[in-house]
Amino acid sequence: MKPTVENCATRRFPLSAAILLVVLTGAGSASWPIGVPASIERYPNGNTMICDAGGLQAPRARIIEVDSLGRLVWAYLKADIPWAHTARLLDNGNVLITATEADRVVEVDRDGNRVWEFRDSLDYPNEAFRLESGNTLITDRDNDRVIEVDPFGRIVWRYTALVRPHHGKYLGNGNLLVCDSERDRVLEVNPEGGVVWSYGTGLNWPRSSLRLGNGNTLIGDSRNRRVLEVTSGGGVVWQWSQVVGLPYMAVRLENDNTLVSTGPDVLEISPDRRVVWRYPNTVEVLAETLRIYNPSSDCSLYVHVHRPAYASPDNPLPAVILVPGLTNPGTVFDQNRFADNIASDGFVVMHFDPEGRGRTGAFPEDYGGHVHQDGLRSCLEAVAARGDVDAEAVGLLTVTDGVTMATGMIARHRQAPQVKFLLDYEGPADRHQTSTDSGGHIPVPVDSEAFWVQREAARFIKQLPSIYLRMQTAQDGHSGGLGNTHCIALIDSATHTTFGGSGKAAWTRVNDSVMNEPNRTYTLGNPPRYIPEAHEVQNGFRYLVYLHELAGMRIQSGQSGQRPPAVLATVRLDANPVRLGTRVRVSAPGCGGRLGIWSSDGRLVATSEGDADGRFSWDGTSAGRFVPAGCYWVQPIQAGASGVKLVLTP
Repeated sequence: MKPTVENCATRRFPLSAAILLVVLTGAGSASWPIGVPASIERYPNGNTMICDAGGLQAPRARIIEVDSLGRLVWAYLKADIPWAHTARLLDNGNVLITATEADRVVEVDRDGNRVWEFRDSLDYPNEAFRLESGNTLITDRDNDRVIEVDPFGRIVWRYTALVRPHHGKYLGNGNLLVCDSERDRVLEVNPEGGVVWSYGTGLNWPRSSLRLGNGNTLIGDSRNRRVLEVTSGGGVVWQWSQVVGLPYMAVRLENDNTLVSTGPDVLEISPDRRVVWRYPNTVEVLAETLRIYNPSSDCSLYVHVHRPAYASPDNPLPAVILVPGLTNPGTVFDQNRFADNIASDGFVVMHFDPEGRGRTGAFPEDYGGHVHQDGLRSCLEAVAARGDVDAEAVGLLTVTDGVTMATGMIARHRQAPQVKFLLDYEGPADRHQTSTDSGGHIPVPVDSEAFWVQREAARFIKQLPSIYLRMQTAQDGHSGGLGNTHCIALIDSATHTTFGGSGKAAWTRVNDSVMNEPNRTYTLGNPPRYIPEAHEVQNGFRYLVYLHELAGMRIQSGQSGQRPPAVLATVRLDANPVRLGTRVRVSAPGCGGRLGIWSSDGRLVATSEGDADGRFSWDGTSAGRFVPAGCYWVQPIQAGASGVKLVLTP
């Protein structure tokens, strides 16, 4: 049937009608909002590192790397750094962070593991650079100094004639360029402590300074809400200002544009002062209103599709269907911009509005039963049929009780389009978390077997053949007084029997891989690690991290082909752990001619050719550079092969 334009009024359609499409309801742009962007760096590949400082009132420092389209590439989301000012990518792939509130400077690897820190008598550090010598230059604001420390934490140089300094950095001539912020000036200081250049005309709390190739200096003049370029003689040759936001840092790019962190935005400004790039809101997001017919209820469902403007049949994207929890309508994902935020990160997003809720029309509330499950199937079919969607990368994101609809639909409709992944945020396992008998929201007794047989996720999830990832914080409002047992129940029910579970899921995990390895079952005595409640405000970025991971994975022979499973099979490590720079030797008789080494985020970092006896070796490098310390997977490159975890330590 050819799609036709339809308004948003509920109508009845013959059973042959599947989808009525499409009303363009508006366009906007979104990315996950940031609070106070501080340090910024633009890399040669076009990616941008942003340190969202957070603050003492809300522990939410987030360090993110985004690409040129504003899509999340990497994030540091641990609650151990509630307030940070700067994040610098190091040559070894690690990130150097000034953990301001914790009064320390830390180096973390790409998995977020802390590999170095300095904390001796720091007070409000706000900048740190790793030097070629291996030493670290730290701007220690409330101690009114800039110090250089060696890898063992010994101070080898200091400059103290400052008041509330910012952004101390060595120049190519060995001098120090630093903002003496409280005195409203920028200084160049030689190694002996002599001031060889200064500028302070009209400045008000400068917080960044950068010496340009032409000898001029670019200054972020924060409280004057401007960025200016001055000559060595003090003449202003370029200036940009705005009314909203206090510029923190300004960086001159190779294309002569200027990257500025200011207020809630990171902006790229052209020489003629136009904004040519921003984060968030990097790309335009289009929204379409659809009516999708559910034959089980004879109703048309009100749904929205959100997509980045570059999605097209020539550029199909992974898709996510958002399934609301409790008795919420799908329109909640419009109101909180959740759908727009995910769409701007490179996904086609549909939010599902179950019958009896929102704008779908009057229909008895089904509480996630067969009627709602059938409606979700109709939405899945509509999404998978879109030309701008990669039909092999369609997943579901469920919030709390939405997991019942998702797992029930998958278990009951084996012929429906493939669901590649299920990302479940704190969904209940069974009737004991949802019946009002147990303090839940569904007014049906737990002993109503005919009712609950349609609405227990732990029953359905055993039939889930795809990837399953559970998001779980330490405290759960839908636990019904049962703690996190429902998280354990769902993970154990989904995990493939190969790994000790009772289900068919190709790959399962709770939260981050650095917290919980994939494909494990749990007990109350041996529970998984949960996200601290202090992370709750950071969960927006967690959704994006997980969605990228899940959408990018490939399923082969019932297992993940890109991320080897966490079980020991035919591969044996001769040395584990090892020191970086030594050769890792692996014996894998009969596994084939090549061995792959994967990083913990699923990237193939190196391959090794074996000899006639199945012996392999790896020198700890990727593309000629040593990889950072962390967790790596070693697996024969052949379908269905299992691997072992390899831990590299400095």
